[in-house]
Order: sequence, then C-alpha cells, then structure tokens
Amino acid sequence: MDLRRLEHFLTVLKTGSFGSAARELGITQSGLTKSIQTLEDTVGVPLFLRHSRGVEPTKYGETLAQHATLMHAQANKALNEIDAVKNGNAGSLSIGVTPSWLMEEVLPKVVSELTKARPGLKLIVMHHVSSKVYLEMLLAGGLDMFIGTEQDLSETDDIEFISLMNDVHGVIVRKGHPLLQKEHHVIADFDPYGWVHREAGTHYGRRLEALYFEAGRPLPTPAIQSNSIPFTLATVAATDYLSASRKADIDASHQPIEMRDRPFQWVRSIRLMRRKNEPLSAAGQILIDDLQQIFKDQS
Repeated sequence: MDLRRLEHFLTVLKTGSFGSAARELGITQSGLTKSIQTLEDTVGVPLFLRHSRGVEPTKYGETLAQHATLMHAQANKALNEIDAVKNGNAGSLSIGVTPSWLMEEVLPKVVSELTKARPGLKLIVMHHVSSKVYLEMLLAGGLDMFIGTEQDLSETDDIEFISLMNDVHGVIVRKGHPLLQKEHHVIADFDPYGWVHREAGTHYGRRLEALYFEAGRPLPTPAIQSNSIPFTLATVAATDYLSASRKADIDASHQPIEMRDRPFQWVRSIRLMRRKNEPLSAAGQILIDDLQQIFKDQS
C-alpha cells in the first residue's frame, strides 16, 4: 500500500475536508481527490462519505484508519532509522584488515574519532583472518570493507578497489656495512652475511624466495628467525646480518639502518576493497576519507 496515499487519507480524516487537507499537504485538491480514489480502488470499498459540510469516514474508512495510523508511524520510524544508518549515525560497519601495522598504528585513531562523532554506530574490526576468508565474507555481505595489499586479492568485477598508499619495503643493512661500499649489488654479494628472517610463508619470506629464485640461487638458511620487528631492527643495526623491513618501521625506530635500492627494494600497494555498485554509508565514506588523509599526510 502506497505510504503517500495513506498520508493523504489520514490528513483528509483529520481535517474533514478535501480542500483543507490539500492545503495542508501542499497539493491540488484535484490531485488529492485522485489519490484517495486510487486508494479506494486498491482496497475495493469507499473510504469517505461526501456531503456539503465536508467528508466523514465510512465504516471501511474507520477500519483502515485504525491500522493506517500505526502503519504510517512505523513507516516514518523505519525511514528515520534508514536515514540514520545512511548518515552513519546508527547501524554497523564491519572491517577486515590484514596488515598488522595498520591495526596497530593507524586504525585505532581513525575508529576512535569515528565512533566519537557517531556514538550510535557499531564498529566491528577483524584481524588474524586469511585474505581468502575476508574475500568470501565481503562478497557474501558479511563484511563491509577489507583493507589489504594487492597480493591479497586479484582484480574482480564485483569489488571496488580504493588505493590508500604505497608501502615501501626492502633489504636492510646497518650503516657502515661492508655492502654499502658498492652502489649496485647482485644476490651473490649477500652470501658472506647471515639473514634475520621472518617466519616462513610471510610476505618477506616469499619476496626473498622470489629474489633468490630469479637469480637461480638457493635460499640461504637464516642465521636467526624472528617475527619481532624491534628485535630484527636492533639485531641488524648491531651486526652485519641482513634482513627485510618496511621503510616506515626503519624511520620510526631511529636505528642506524639503511635500505638497499632496487631490485632489493619493492612497493606493496595498500588498498581498501568494498562491494561494487553498493551504496556507501556516510560512516564508511568518512572512514575512507580519514585513512586517505592520514596516508597523504605521511607521504
């Protein structure tokens, strides 16, 4: 049943006159008459008795009035709640994240500001889930957004990709390291020095495997294996060991460390992914804008 026509019906009922109701609604009397006639055709019975003093409801009109008032109120409540969700003041926003540093360094501030500005918003942030699971959740509607790298997801027509930043990584050595005496290197130059490796299967492990594979050389056994960034950087700074790290981590540590140039330096694109052709809530747009601004300020 058309909610607009229900509003017309209730206004005629309240004013007792088509003329008064039309003025209150801001429409022509002929337009209002046509609207009520269409509603009567829909329910199949007359809703008003017309007389010289105005109109009064029939027994059918009285029955409809009992329900129409509640229906109209519930509809307005639903529209207000939808508007609140659309404007980011209510509802929920779920985000999956793969880069650990993003969870620790960037998102806490962004989500804190977002929830302060929109206290009715329920924010769900997930981590330690595989990219494959995040993708399945995103496509199934169980996740609103997924923040990851270009390696996390191949291009698909169902997903919109929003670039956030380019994250620089590379092979690192201490300042004054013997390798720095040469401007350009080949993999064989690294042989005299041990490696501080991350855990097998990580991004860094896969990247080093690729570098050695492309050079036709076996991947050396790590002298030290650690998933601790501070330990790795401190060890590299104090020894001749090599490792790989984010440039941002090196800058933040203030350790006497240098990053080698290409091909031993690479970029990972950090992207936000969402379902294509689906309306974005105001809260979602604010989250994207804030993330883009933070990364712009850092660049």
